Amino acid sequence: MNNNHNALLKALEFIENIDVLKKTYRQCLIMSGDRQESTAEHSFSLAMSVLVLAQFSEQPIDIVKTLKMALFHDLAEAILGDTFHYNKDSATSNEPQLTEEEALHKLLTPIVDTELAYEILSLWKEFEFSKTPEAVFLRGLDRFLPMYHNYKTQGHSWVKHGITQEMALSKNAHIQQSSELLWKFTQNMLNESKKQGWIN
Repeated sequence: MNNNHNALLKALEFIENIDVLKKTYRQCLIMSGDRQESTAEHSFSLAMSVLVLAQFSEQPIDIVKTLKMALFHDLAEAILGDTFHYNKDSATSNEPQLTEEEALHKLLTPIVDTELAYEILSLWKEFEFSKTPEAVFLRGLDRFLPMYHNYKTQGHSWVKHGITQEMALSKNAHIQQSSELLWKFTQNMLNESKKQGWIN
């Protein structure tokens, strides 16, 4: 009984740790344009999009595995915060910072050595580094959603950060590996956004 009680307390501590994602804000607005989207909201939307858009994946995928990957992929942002997609390849600070993997390990401390912790780390690594059908599809979907949010909010973060159509196409080209249909939609969306002045 005491072991179960301790395990429960540790599980609740982990839940408290990830609750920070509800107030970790991203560059995109929610589609109504009222406010910034949180990482928790993004992860929820991504998971729901897996269910709705899996039919358009270029390869058959394990839906349950992909759903878990969607819920796990940005957990480290509870510690690191969000990094704007177009800034990820450039250092913005000389100060040492935890890597995403180190941050994830720190976040998982309360439930370390549990099956769930191992599964979270494994699926996070698969999302980051693997070429599995699930990772390929989800990485494309993870890039498509912010583009769609920008389209629905008249290019909010594109305009704010001076993003060009060429930059958007180049930085998000892996959407094509995920879904040819989504990639064609993305190209049309960017063409329309360019005409409307929502992207440079």
